[in-house]
Amino acid sequence: MFARMFVTGNIDDMVFYYYFMENERNTMSLPVSIPESVSLAVHAMARLAVAGTEAVKLNDLLIKPGSAAHLSKVMQKLTKAGMVKSRRGRGGGFSLGVNASDIRLMDIWIALEGTFETSICPYKGNGCTIPICLFSTIGKDASQLIRGYFTDTTVEDIGKLLEKDETEQ
Repeated sequence: MFARMFVTGNIDDMVFYYYFMENERNTMSLPVSIPESVSLAVHAMARLAVAGTEAVKLNDLLIKPGSAAHLSKVMQKLTKAGMVKSRRGRGGGFSLGVNASDIRLMDIWIALEGTFETSICPYKGNGCTIPICLFSTIGKDASQLIRGYFTDTTVEDIGKLLEKDETEQ
């Protein structure tokens, strides 16, 4: 299961397309991907932003068909990073550890993945025998676009998007 981000054009034309593989036969080639851990975390953090100080149970943070076990590990890392607080027992769950406006999506990516790297070429760094990249600067441009979005967008911003979407339904 991988969350994928499909990018078209500039930031105003950016289209996010999340595709979850059910099995190997159901694959679809997408030019840029976001790690599943980051996708799970961003969705969970948006829900925590909407919840405010109220604790939210793990299963209520899970996006389908995501794995509860994987989300649990993601939430442990976010708790260790101080972005999330966890409470055990009755009335327990997760809540934001700091103000939603103080957490950038890039902070989440780095906390989970250690570094920010994207590439559209499967051969980059794997011994490509062609001296010049035939994809020109599209990979670098896409990476900069994603980096800008993740750097400029806060958990508060995505919480507002989720809240708006929920009120419109």
